[in-house]
Amino acid sequence: MAATRPGSVTFVAVLTYINGILNIIGGVVLLFTRESAPGADTEGGLAGITTSAIVSIVLGIVILIVARGLLGGSKVSRALVTLVMILNLVNGVLLLFTLQFFSGVLEILWVVIVLSLLFTRRANAFFNAGSSA
Repeated sequence: MAATRPGSVTFVAVLTYINGILNIIGGVVLLFTRESAPGADTEGGLAGITTSAIVSIVLGIVILIVARGLLGGSKVSRALVTLVMILNLVNGVLLLFTLQFFSGVLEILWVVIVLSLLFTRRANAFFNAGSSA
């Protein structure tokens, strides 16, 4: 018997969808405006900006796939989101040490919120019942 998807998982998936869409939009905008971007006139600047735009688009597509997996109960998707959140946590701590206290605290709080939503009792039951790997 499949568990119903808890609202916390749906909320995190929606936020993940938004993140993916924003990555794609940002990458496309950067790709079409790369000649006017700061640093485009330096040696290798245009190539770096183009690469960054393409990576942003590809990452956005991957994020959309992960968001879809979250909605379907994929343990792999939850693991990927967890891994990214752990990296964000490390980044938040590093921000604290670089005197960017407010940004660091926000990053750490974001990680705590997302992980607490993904690992509630109902979320655990949902992902354990999920047929996706």
